[in-house]
Amino acid sequence: EDLQDGILHYKAIDSERYFPGRVHIIPPTGVSIISDIDDTVKITNYLNKKEFYKNTFIRDFKAVPGMKDVFLKCRSQYDNCTFHFVSASPYQLFEELSSFFEAEGFPLATYHLKRIRVKDKTLLQLFADPFEYKIGQIERILHKYPQRKFILIGDSGEKDPEVYVELCKRYPEQIEKIWIRNVNDADASRMDGVDEAKWRYFSTGSDLMKEIKR
Repeated sequence: EDLQDGILHYKAIDSERYFPGRVHIIPPTGVSIISDIDDTVKITNYLNKKEFYKNTFIRDFKAVPGMKDVFLKCRSQYDNCTFHFVSASPYQLFEELSSFFEAEGFPLATYHLKRIRVKDKTLLQLFADPFEYKIGQIERILHKYPQRKFILIGDSGEKDPEVYVELCKRYPEQIEKIWIRNVNDADASRMDGVDEAKWRYFSTGSDLMKEIKR
C-alpha cells in the first residue's frame, strides 16, 4: 500500500474480509537498535514479583522516562536505523505492547517474544533463565544482517549484561555499543570483557542523549 520509514503497509483481502499488516524493509547496511522491554523501555519492576505481575497484567503500561527520545534521536542520527525488541515476555502481549509503544511515539519495531502456550509445558519457559533464549534470538538478527552495526540496550535486573557481553565477544565488529539501565546498583564487573569505550550504565533516557552521535 505505501512505504514509510522502511515499513511497507499492506492489506490481504478475500471475498468477505481483509487483514492489514506491515513488513519491515531492512537495508543490508546501517544501524540496528536491539532493545529489551521490561525495565529497559517499560517500567516493570521485575525484581519485585508482586509489582512485576501488577505492572505486566493489571496496571497501564508506563515508559521509562526519556527512552522515546533516545529512540527518536537514534533514528535521526544513524543511517538506515531500525529497531528490534527482543524480550522474554510472552508473545500474547504483542498487541498490547505494540499499541503502547506506538501510542507513546516510539519508532515502529520488530518484536521477538517468547512463544508460550498455557496448555502445555512451554508455560514453564516463561520463568526460565533468559540467557540462552536471548542469545539465540539476537544471533539470528546478527546473522541475517552481517553488514549492519548494532547497539544493544538492556537492564541490569536479569541477564542482559551477561547476554550482551557474550554477544560482544562473539561479534565484536558488529556490536558498537551496549547501554544498560542500572536498576539494582550493579557494579562494573558485570561488563568484564568489553572495552570500556563500548558500554555504559544509565538510569533514564536523558543519560544517553550525548552518547548518540554519528
